[in-house]
Amino acid sequence: GYDPDDPLTSFGVGQAPGTFTDFLDRDGLRGARIGVMTQSMGFRSEPDTTDFRLVSEVFERAVTELEAAGATVIRLPEIPRLDELLATRASDGRNDEAWDLYFGRSEKLPYESRDAMMQSPDYAKVHQSKYSGTALTGPAAYGEYLAAREELMFSVMKMMADFEIDAIVHKTVEHQPTLISEGVGPPYYDMRGTTHINTFLVYVPSISVPAGFTSDGLPVGITLLGRPYSDGAMIRLAYAYEQATGHRAAPSTTPSLPGEP
Repeated sequence: GYDPDDPLTSFGVGQAPGTFTDFLDRDGLRGARIGVMTQSMGFRSEPDTTDFRLVSEVFERAVTELEAAGATVIRLPEIPRLDELLATRASDGRNDEAWDLYFGRSEKLPYESRDAMMQSPDYAKVHQSKYSGTALTGPAAYGEYLAAREELMFSVMKMMADFEIDAIVHKTVEHQPTLISEGVGPPYYDMRGTTHINTFLVYVPSISVPAGFTSDGLPVGITLLGRPYSDGAMIRLAYAYEQATGHRAAPSTTPSLPGEP
């Protein structure tokens, strides 16, 4: 909803439907045109690895399932300069200001600045990013950030218009999840394969839905991305896929919810 302290939310006024449950349609994929994006764009993704291949196999099965549910799928070309734009757009130029406000709330600052935090050896133990060191700072760099965001958004919108598609489907994460046993030493937090071409980057709605499991038994998801304010349409497509496939499976340790067998 609208927040007077966040002017960006004003763009959404009058765009939300009365209820999103109206979009829950089991036949929502029938007649839809879905663009398939296979271009790698995840953090620190390694397309030549077995791990990446296992996720790709599940993704290709999901594309077949979209067709079986009534959608027309179109293989999309690569977005020009995608990796470069993602790197430039990886950090909002206003981050320093936001961190200054955050640190200013306490007299006992753990770090003097955001840069000091990110350059700390402790930070490197916890988090590794494909775009480390590419964060834009300062007023001049903020212009580069805005230009990269606009170019990326126009590239996505033009592709959707040129191919007359209702949504783009891509892998939610391009690698299998990190096992708990692999996270006992630095880096404890690994975003490898995570994709970020969605609301955060180009101001469009996206929704992730379970797509099955790899041969290793690890979950894979697909993400449907639409035009600005097409939230309801994305819910319709995702719901139809979910109902047609039934891929969602709770862990064996998860207790049943009330009403479930």
